[in-house]
Amino acid sequence: NADPAYIAYHDEEWGVPVHDDNLLFELLVLAGAQSEMGWSLILSKRDCYRRAFQGFDPAAVAAFDKKKVAALKSEVDIYQQEGKLQAVIENAGRVLQIVQECGSLSNYLWGFLNHKPVTPNFRMPAQVPIKTSKSEFISRDLVRRGFSCVGPTTVYSLMQAAGMTNDHTTQCFRHKECAAAAEATTIKTGAPSPSFAIASADNRDNLTSSRNSSVFVH
Repeated sequence: NADPAYIAYHDEEWGVPVHDDNLLFELLVLAGAQSEMGWSLILSKRDCYRRAFQGFDPAAVAAFDKKKVAALKSEVDIYQQEGKLQAVIENAGRVLQIVQECGSLSNYLWGFLNHKPVTPNFRMPAQVPIKTSKSEFISRDLVRRGFSCVGPTTVYSLMQAAGMTNDHTTQCFRHKECAAAAEATTIKTGAPSPSFAIASADNRDNLTSSRNSSVFVH
């Protein structure tokens, strides 16, 4: 995939630890959108998503009423299924409940990993899974809490995007950079993800999707 936005997302964001709640909610929504569209199309509509969902502020999204939903459906071409749009709104309310209980969505999600990213050190793209026992466990807990459209594959896509697992292959130049980002990030509520200069991309993962369209490797 030679799409510039796709390449930039791989080179600058995918796999970098995220602790900002709004961004985590955004990544969860985008991961769920994959059943209807691929990552290139999702990234091309990313600004549209952010405007539609008010920067993915869970409190704002949870307050959407029928009039707002109708406006979104008529003005914004982001979802083909009305149920997916409604799921985003309802999930936002569930996020608020998690924040009340755990302090932040970040605390909740990263708590499943003891606040430390997983580094599988995959050598070959074929080794990268579409889900894991951990994503299945998180998925079950989210469903228990009333979330929808959060299957284990969607959750694993979130984990990859948010740097909860560093699934860049060891041959990819971003593997070491994301590992360094994970090491440097202070795990605390609301801690921002660090910025890192982008190195030469000579050893970038091939950006052809595997079985999981969220995997930015061969």
